[in-house]
Amino acid sequence: MSPNPPGPHQADRGGLSLLSLRFEVIDDRPDWPVVRILVDGRDPFAAIAPGWRGFDPAKILGPGSPLLPADQGRRVAVYCCSCGEPGCGVIAPVIFPSPDGRRVSWVDFRDYTGVFVDPAEGSLEDEDDGRPWDLPDLHFSREQYVAEINRVSRDRSWETDRRRTARLLHERLEPLKLVLPPGLGLAWVSPAWSEAGVALMFQRVTGVPQPAVDQQMLRLASTLSDPGQAAEDMAQRLLSTSPGDWVDSFG
Repeated sequence: MSPNPPGPHQADRGGLSLLSLRFEVIDDRPDWPVVRILVDGRDPFAAIAPGWRGFDPAKILGPGSPLLPADQGRRVAVYCCSCGEPGCGVIAPVIFPSPDGRRVSWVDFRDYTGVFVDPAEGSLEDEDDGRPWDLPDLHFSREQYVAEINRVSRDRSWETDRRRTARLLHERLEPLKLVLPPGLGLAWVSPAWSEAGVALMFQRVTGVPQPAVDQQMLRLASTLSDPGQAAEDMAQRLLSTSPGDWVDSFG
């Protein structure tokens, strides 16, 4: 595929592109939007990987956003397979700052299978093992690039009441380091997939060198509509029950 022609104002910026980030709901799942990437107003991946999608805002935005340039550069998955599973395939460039700190570049776009779990969480043994994507390098003004990531990170409009409830419940419980017998720790909290309420995943990873995962999911619900009140209501229900009875009560 030939490189995209410059956008209407790209030449005025000395060949630097303009990054824009947007929230997008896919498959009528408002609780699980993704971040769509636009470069000079267009999705640079739409033609070469139709239907592929960005990552959940909670995974790719925020103060520790993997899109932010690391001093030594790093490979980051910015899009994943249309099924939504990064293990099936990703578009993963190396993101790095220029030596003078004025630019951020995306180069060497590659596809990896069975490697990435989250945008910056991958078991890369050899970066050259990935299949190259036929995509041109992209270069951005660091000032504009970082400002756009920070702007979208501050925008919580994507967070539905169900997502907010799950986040607040996790923030309430995570510092307590809860343990579900026998030795399963709280891993994540999210809206229940096809039911009311939220799901809590407790798990334990064991085994070397081949890890095994023991998991138990609990589900909590509340009649309260306010996310903060609902999260506290569910936390109190869980904490007022003996951990040994959690599976019987909420499993």
